[in-house]
Amino acid sequence: MNRSIRTKASFCFFLSVLTITVYWGVLRNGFLNYDDFQYVTNNRHVTSGISMENVVWAFTSGYAANWHPITWLSHMLDVELFGMDPRGHHLVNLLFHSANTCLLFLILTRITGTVWRSLLVATLFAVHPLHVESVAWIAERKDVLSTFFGMLAIIAYSWYVRKRTAWPYLVLCGCFLLSLMSKPMMVTLPFVMLLLDYWPLQRFGTRDADIPVEQRQAGKKLPFSRLIIEKLPLFIFAVLSCYITISVQKVEAMHTLQVTPLSFRIGNALVAYLSYLGKTVWPHDLAVLYPLPKTIPLLESSGAGLLLLLISYAVYALSHKRAYLLVGWLWFLGTLVPVIGIVQVGLQSMADRYTYFPSIGIYIMSVWGISELAIRWPSWRVPLAVAAGGIIVMYSFITWRYEQSWVDSTALFSHAIDVTADNYYAHYMLGNALYEENRFEDALDQFAIVRQLEPRFADAYTNMGIIYAKMGQPTEAIKYFTTALSLKPESKDVHYNIAVALQAQGKAEEAIAHYNEVLRLDPENVGAHYNLGIVLMGLERWDEAISHFAEAVRLKPGFEDARRGLQWCIQKKAGT
Repeated sequence: MNRSIRTKASFCFFLSVLTITVYWGVLRNGFLNYDDFQYVTNNRHVTSGISMENVVWAFTSGYAANWHPITWLSHMLDVELFGMDPRGHHLVNLLFHSANTCLLFLILTRITGTVWRSLLVATLFAVHPLHVESVAWIAERKDVLSTFFGMLAIIAYSWYVRKRTAWPYLVLCGCFLLSLMSKPMMVTLPFVMLLLDYWPLQRFGTRDADIPVEQRQAGKKLPFSRLIIEKLPLFIFAVLSCYITISVQKVEAMHTLQVTPLSFRIGNALVAYLSYLGKTVWPHDLAVLYPLPKTIPLLESSGAGLLLLLISYAVYALSHKRAYLLVGWLWFLGTLVPVIGIVQVGLQSMADRYTYFPSIGIYIMSVWGISELAIRWPSWRVPLAVAAGGIIVMYSFITWRYEQSWVDSTALFSHAIDVTADNYYAHYMLGNALYEENRFEDALDQFAIVRQLEPRFADAYTNMGIIYAKMGQPTEAIKYFTTALSLKPESKDVHYNIAVALQAQGKAEEAIAHYNEVLRLDPENVGAHYNLGIVLMGLERWDEAISHFAEAVRLKPGFEDARRGLQWCIQKKAGT
């Protein structure tokens, strides 16, 4: 093993130890009530592990408003390895983050030829507080997983640039596809490769005729059009991924222009860019959810747009001798485009997890800029080194503190409420967490706040109804369920809960109508099939009851109550 390989291996070991040390606390965290139930705990395809049926489901389902089969397979494999112990699931997230840190270091050393600068960029990536969300949240496996394959794709690309043979390109395509099938945000990766062509690979040529034949044949210098054509398969994969993603998300998660106008989206995007930049430099008031504001003042959005233009102009003016500035800035701006909110998905105005890959551009700008200052003014080297070390220690400490807020749902959403304003959804999620802890009165207080902040949010009324039903007040429960249904008539959850409350009151026919509506909206709802079987059994409608008990058993083979109900109905039918 030569000295260069030993040095890189030593630095990778250092980065791994640092990453695991800073994030070790996530291993004591549990599952959250925010998306973890969709991705793991209440997802029967995941909790039953890897099987042919579940693999087919992973590749054909748009569940949770996403098509990411590799992510589903990853969660299934976790269950095979660790069962439902959250420590194992968190450990895998942490190991992927550690691997991504090492891969980033290896990529930068390979394409820039510098070790210490690459090490500092990778260290910032490892410990930055903005990345806590991607590491500490089991449902964000898709983030660390897609970045892992994206990093491998960049390594394959650097290999292809040197070798110019088919195998590296095939590996590149394979890794890029795996990245897209983990999370579609990486559709911007071909553009990142074009930026790397500009710097540090320096493959940009002006015209074919001006490039020496040997350099053109070796791929060292190519016209821009040839660089585009070279990546054409990657662009095709990216377009297909965008089409699939939009097709899946427009059904449930994507906002229409009537709900969120284009002018609002543009204003929010401009403000979000500056917020991302500010939190990258000074990570403060971090939260799992930043709510969409009711309005964005024109002065705020136009001021944000003007400041972004000024920064962009300054970067362009300085980039003639400092190409890394332009590459880093465009990396940051460009890779955020899919999630900046022009296509609005979900309730958030921005999200820390979206910076996981884009923030690398800012790290590159900062580290290479500081290094240039140290070279130009040698007397600044020690103060700059001390400042860099201090920043890393500070970021590590903030990360260590912030990851403690992710220990459970109550802590997570309490923290979000503390650092954001008018965050009705954080109050709602805190109410859910308190309900799960059987703190019914505290949960009702949170849902009352939700009603004040967002009176038309149906789920708050639904959950208030559930609590009143638990407290033995079915009439009060039905009142809230009815309000929820008027706000959200196509909600399977509201229909289900009304049916349960009516069933408790002995109103069988009304309960049946609502259970049937649940099954129209969600044919695989195990609870609806089971409860409908119970109601029908009470009415001695044996054939219908048998049908629903059998379906509940098919969907959940370990559901013993449904199996006993099925056997009882079969016996009763045989005896009639």
